Amino acid sequence: MNETKHISDFLKNNHLLTLCANTHSDLWCASCYYVFDQKQMSLFIMTSDSSHHSQLMMLNKNIVGTIAPQPQNIIDIKGIQFKGDIEKLRDKAAERANTLYYTTFPEAKFISAPIWRIKLTMIKMTDNSLTFGKKLFWHQ
Repeated sequence: MNETKHISDFLKNNHLLTLCANTHSDLWCASCYYVFDQKQMSLFIMTSDSSHHSQLMMLNKNIVGTIAPQPQNIIDIKGIQFKGDIEKLRDKAAERANTLYYTTFPEAKFISAPIWRIKLTMIKMTDNSLTFGKKLFWHQ
């Protein structure tokens, strides 16, 4: 089995993540819609500069998060835990990311918020549909 492809397919077929940002004295989680860029192994999100998690992300680019649908049956559990570095995009990188984001979420064109890239550094995926408790890994 190609673990990277399996993980990438899961990321392409989902759209909501929870990220956790922190500094030495504070931490916060937030749920954000994302678009996956397989070539860069990155997730793009939109979120306001004024949000608590954004304030923390500007101070510390290292974040962690999860992507986890909520099936009824335990055998259908699939989910990802990830680590990454986050940055607010500007100029051409922001234009490219916004184009991808607006294609998936056209209503986001009416939101005034910057786009951010989570450059994934490590992924651990659990997929009970393969075998109960099956773990797949990716890292840069």
